Amino acid sequence: MKEAAGEANLTVITIVLIGVIAAVAIPMVNSAMKKAEFNGNCQACGGFVFEGNCFNGDNVEINVYSCQPGGNS
Repeated sequence: MKEAAGEANLTVITIVLIGVIAAVAIPMVNSAMKKAEFNGNCQACGGFVFEGNCFNGDNVEINVYSCQPGGNS
């Protein structure tokens, strides 16, 4: 009976560890995907990313969703 209880405890520990790892990894992956989407949209508009903003060739901030000047506000 002790062996069964030990295996149950290991199962619980494993499930908790998977939850903790997922809680840390999911926000990191989500953030990376949003950043990659922004960078890709900026490049598709013909711009470049500098300090988290998208600029065209004339150094004017552009909206990555409409490709028009004005930023992403």
